[in-house]
Amino acid sequence: MASVTDRPVGWSARLLHRVGADPLWVACAVAAATLLLIAAFLPLWRMRLEAPQYPAGLTITAYGYRMEGDIEEVNDLNHYIGVAPIEPGSIIELDLFPAAIVGLVAVLLAGALLAQRGRLRVMVAVATWAMPIGMLADLQWWLYRVGHDLDREAPMRALVPHGFTPKVIGGTQVVNFHSSTMVGAGFWLMVAAALVISFGPQVIRFFRDSWRNTGSGSTGPRDTGPSTPGSAPKIAAAIVIAFLLASAVQRPAEAAHTRSLSALIAGAAPGSTVTVPPGTYREALVIDRPIALIGGGGVVIDGGRIGDVVQITADDVTFRGFTVRGSARDVADEPAGIRVTGSRATIEDNRLEDVLYGIAVSDGGGHAIRRNTIVSIPEFSSERRGHALYLWHTNGNIVQDNTVNTVKDGIFVGFSADNLIERNRVEQGRYGIHYMYADHNRFVDNVFRDNVAGGAIMFSRDIAFTGNEFSGNRSPASGFGLLFKDVDDVQMVDNLVHHNRIGLTMEGAPHTPGAFVTVRHNLFGFNRVGVELATTTAAVFADNTFTGNLEHVGMRGDGLERHNTWADRERGNYWDGYRGFDADSNGIGDLPFVARAAYGQLTQRNEALRAYAFTPASASLELATRWFPVFRPEPTLVDPAPLISPTIALPGDASRHASIEMLVAMSALTALPVALQAGARRRR
Repeated sequence: MASVTDRPVGWSARLLHRVGADPLWVACAVAAATLLLIAAFLPLWRMRLEAPQYPAGLTITAYGYRMEGDIEEVNDLNHYIGVAPIEPGSIIELDLFPAAIVGLVAVLLAGALLAQRGRLRVMVAVATWAMPIGMLADLQWWLYRVGHDLDREAPMRALVPHGFTPKVIGGTQVVNFHSSTMVGAGFWLMVAAALVISFGPQVIRFFRDSWRNTGSGSTGPRDTGPSTPGSAPKIAAAIVIAFLLASAVQRPAEAAHTRSLSALIAGAAPGSTVTVPPGTYREALVIDRPIALIGGGGVVIDGGRIGDVVQITADDVTFRGFTVRGSARDVADEPAGIRVTGSRATIEDNRLEDVLYGIAVSDGGGHAIRRNTIVSIPEFSSERRGHALYLWHTNGNIVQDNTVNTVKDGIFVGFSADNLIERNRVEQGRYGIHYMYADHNRFVDNVFRDNVAGGAIMFSRDIAFTGNEFSGNRSPASGFGLLFKDVDDVQMVDNLVHHNRIGLTMEGAPHTPGAFVTVRHNLFGFNRVGVELATTTAAVFADNTFTGNLEHVGMRGDGLERHNTWADRERGNYWDGYRGFDADSNGIGDLPFVARAAYGQLTQRNEALRAYAFTPASASLELATRWFPVFRPEPTLVDPAPLISPTIALPGDASRHASIEMLVAMSALTALPVALQAGARRRR
């Protein structure tokens, strides 16, 4: 009987045996060299530039030895901000790449036979890893130099005064361009080659030895009984594999069905409830029948940045419990995370991210939009993002308990009536509310904080604001908590308007004779200007609290005292600067509150003097009118029944902290003129 050693052995095995080479190491080295050779002809890195004027985008693709794409167009654009032109012929790395690939392949093939010790193998693996890592590091350094070695004489160099650094992987915003960069297939093959040469022999050996160890170690007679110890693991493994294969063969249609939301919807009967299994579904979705689509947890719908992600075209649809992301980014098309054109949709408990517009509702009505979280595209400027909650030509909707951050306008309402906007929170946007040509709407208990402007209400009638907060809107360009322009029949009650540049500004309020604007029981606190009024306002103010403002009421024009009413039903407002008394203890001052704005009247005559607002100069002028009654400007307002006590305050400790902050600021402004006068006397 022939022994095992008598079997014929191939020439390759004899060669490996003669040089003492490890066959697994040789195989992995050859595989890594092959992957590198393939990678040399595939793209290593791509950049895509997007801008409103380039809806199709501009792309640059880098191979190891060349670059292609819209290079000339990009160079023309870069010229305006001073970026040196991209000239592939002058990039030394492209010339060195072929030699580097050939050299690394030679190292791998030589190491296959010569590197038999651990130290030499580690050196070969390190050399293989150096290719992809070095490429990324060199590319990032090249991008840094592109964004910082700028021509100072470029016509639009001022747009990037401190330079910029595009990311080698990821997104970067430069002026109105957004760059998206990612490595290509060639880079991943380089990484695969490094993984194979680093860990391939050990992994293969581990699985080979593990499989061998499942067999019987006995050399005795074969036992075909069911209790053979060595055969049990193999039998178990075979059963598991057979079960998995049978499952894949028997249920391929079901597997495909559960991975396609469109297929789930197509197979659903009208009125049914469809629960979606967890996973990421990369598709644009159209819901064209009245169903309830429920995300069971961990369900992501990714639109791939092509158009709207979810479109609801049918009536009576429920869409709940999803993460929606990846709308298109072309502002002209207004792509949305969820677009609704049917009626009576319920959209609740969803998260929308990386979408230009959030939930866009047009036509139809009767929707319920609740408890959604919406974030637009953080790397875009606020002007380029879209609105979070966009109501257009839609009536009778309920919008409740939504959280909005980093968008253009938090809630945009246009040509829409009879809507309830309640308990929403909007931060870090342009306008918290942008509202025009919309009647009969109510805003209740919302928070609009740290936006460019809290809300702009224009060209509308019959609007109620109750219990809302407008705070932290301090942009020099606008920075108002709330704007009323050309509005009729507005009621503003129980709102907190604080820490804005201007708390409330009004023009054309009311706009129509016989209409009204009532501002009752609100807090105007710790703003630079509490209320700013134009000559076209004729509002009623009563039971409000004015406290901590640098200027309670500002004016744009003459006649504010005559046009507006500062008390109703024998109750005026609380003014923290009131110095009267209450002899009969009825809570109402016995003397009227008269505000005289000397500085404001000067700015009416000369607009250039507004540059000195909130400076020691303006504070000194106001103090002088109080201390020396020789100069008496016309009153800005007369409150005939000022209140002795505040009617409303900030919750918790916020009011106390804000009061301390404003007291320090006012004390400094008040003390400065006195200190200057005392210093002048000493010098004399």
